Amino acid sequence: MEKRTHLFFAVIASIVLLWYGYPGSAGELKHDATAAKQLEIIRKNLSPLTEMKFKDAKKYYEQALKDLNALTDKYPKTDEALQARFYQGAVHQEMGNLSEAIACFDTVLKQGEIDHNFKARTLYFKAKALSAKGDITAAKETVLELRQIEPRAADSFGSEMSGMVRIGADAPPFNVMDVKGNPVDLSKHKGNITILNFWATWCDPCIQEFPKFKKMYSKFKEKGVLFVGISLDDDIEDLRGFVKQETVNWPQIFDGKRWKGMIPSLYNVESIPLIIVLDRENKVRYIGNEVENASQIVTTLLSESKELPLFR
Repeated sequence: MEKRTHLFFAVIASIVLLWYGYPGSAGELKHDATAAKQLEIIRKNLSPLTEMKFKDAKKYYEQALKDLNALTDKYPKTDEALQARFYQGAVHQEMGNLSEAIACFDTVLKQGEIDHNFKARTLYFKAKALSAKGDITAAKETVLELRQIEPRAADSFGSEMSGMVRIGADAPPFNVMDVKGNPVDLSKHKGNITILNFWATWCDPCIQEFPKFKKMYSKFKEKGVLFVGISLDDDIEDLRGFVKQETVNWPQIFDGKRWKGMIPSLYNVESIPLIIVLDRENKVRYIGNEVENASQIVTTLLSESKELPLFR
């Protein structure tokens, strides 16, 4: 979770110095001193989690969500309740619950009068969540809105997006060994449709979606579609145990560096699960975390390939 961690806990210190501290006050909301103290306690309890493995920190994130929800229920229509909703979004984003995170940020943004810096920060986090989810169009729209109130933050985000893997772009090449010692050279996959699956055994959404992904593998494995798993696990034995238990037959790549690994870095991976579909020319045709959508893209690509002339 290290790459997502800095989004919440570093408070975007590298973006704009104006954003240090609390998100700011909402103009039409009242302030409650007791709620503010409770919010500060929750925030301090979250800070040490950055040094923990996600599977160890998960229960603390879940408790933080309960505490934040209780605060919003107990102190409705307060500045602190709106701040708590923002932090709920950030924690959901940290846990990989991107849809829930976006919903929380939207709740904050729907509040009529909110502090300039608070709105800018919320837009920034929403854009990051949309980008991690693979919804680049919506992310760009959010960045445009952000630009109206904080151009420097929008420019920084724009720089990040300029280096992202995009639909229609050539997939960054890699040539590595899988966990069984077999070579995986993406350049040699040309001529086949390839599905890259970024995941980890510690990632609950990954495990929840895994049966669907396995069915997609069964559906397409005999149709010229190649599957490659890129594990962001901390311990290779966790990966090996799961692969053996689930009878996973497609290659798995592991380097134990999580987000800093070569392939996650090449593909600008910020959240998992993430599925990237490549066509027969190794061009990116899908980026997202929906197995059904990825399957539809593959079906379309297979249909397109049947229409190609035999000689070109």
